[in-house]
Amino acid sequence: MKDVVTKLIYTPVPKAFVNAVWPDAKRVLEKSVATANGKINLDDVYTGILNDVYVLWLVLDDEQVIAAATSRIEAYPGGQKGLAVDWLGGSRMTEWLPLVQKTMSEYAKSNGCTHLEAFGRKAWARWLGKYGWKPEYVAYRMELNNG
Repeated sequence: MKDVVTKLIYTPVPKAFVNAVWPDAKRVLEKSVATANGKINLDDVYTGILNDVYVLWLVLDDEQVIAAATSRIEAYPGGQKGLAVDWLGGSRMTEWLPLVQKTMSEYAKSNGCTHLEAFGRKAWARWLGKYGWKPEYVAYRMELNNG
């Protein structure tokens, strides 16, 4: 989808073209994936894209990649489906976030999803709240030592 005001494009990447854009996508996703603290890395994300676990999306300004995201459809036992945005990174977010929100909402609806869900740092609340997103839960983690 192209934003007529900013001229930015937000588009899914066909799997046949992932290799061509991966170096740029990897560059903008690096900080986001690093927040997983080793549970997942960029090679895992890349493999997930190639194995249809994730869809890779790019925000383009002309041909320059300024942001990237991954999505997946999560089907729940109760019958709901959600479009999950697992990894999102890049620059100039104030310019592209409205376009990403609109495009992802339309994509989710066209795939029978009842909602969008995303995973990220607490600071995302101030950006996403403008679009009606609400925090759903807090995740906790405890490291275990071997002895």
